[in-house]
Amino acid sequence: MPSKLIIWGASGHARVVADIIRVAGAYEIAGFLDDQHPENAGKSFEGSTILGGRECLRAQRERGVTHLIVAFGHCAGRLDAALFAVSQGLTLATAIHPSAVIASSAHIGIGTVIAANAVVNPHASIGQSVIINTSASIDHDCVIQDGVHIAPGVRASGRVWVGEASWIGVGATIVDGRTIGHRTIIGAGAVVVDDIPSDVVAYGVPARVIRRNE
Repeated sequence: MPSKLIIWGASGHARVVADIIRVAGAYEIAGFLDDQHPENAGKSFEGSTILGGRECLRAQRERGVTHLIVAFGHCAGRLDAALFAVSQGLTLATAIHPSAVIASSAHIGIGTVIAANAVVNPHASIGQSVIINTSASIDHDCVIQDGVHIAPGVRASGRVWVGEASWIGVGATIVDGRTIGHRTIIGAGAVVVDDIPSDVVAYGVPARVIRRNE
C-alpha cells in the first residue's frame, strides 16, 4: 500500500502537486492543509478533504500519515512549513512528474516539486523544498538552493547559481555562469546577463535591479 501523504496548501499550486502525486502513484493523498482559510476545514478539494491547518499535523501522524509535501508558492514560508512538518514527525516527500527529464547525475533535495516537462541536466544540484515548474529547464552544473521557485518556462543556462528562497519569474532567461542572490525576485520575461545581489527585485531586458525586496 502507498504511504499516506498530506499536501500543505489548497490553491492552484496544490492542484498541480496533487496531480503529480496521483500520476506518479507513490503516495495516497490523505488530505490538504489550509492555514490561510480555517473556515475551509472539512470541505472537499481536488478529490480529497481540507483537514484544517498546521495544528492538525500531530493528530494526522498518529492516524498513520507518514509524509507531507508543501505546495504553495511563498518561498520562505514553504521552508518554514517544511521545518514545522518535520518537527511533527512527518517525512518530506518529493514529487516528480513522469514527463520530467532528470539526469542521473543531478541531485534533487527532499520536499522538491518538479512539474511536467521540466528538465534538470547533468550535475545540477536542486535543494530542498524547491519548485521547478512546468517546462522549466535547469542546465548542467547549476546550483538551485533551498526554497527557490523556478516558474514555468524559465531557462537557466549552465553553472547558474540561485540563492535560497529566490523566485525566478515566468519565462525568465539566465545566461551561463550568473549568480542570483538569496530572497531575490526576478520578473517575468527578464534576461539575466549580470549577477544579481540578494534581497532585491530585478526585471527587464537586460535585467536591472529596480528596488529592495522588503
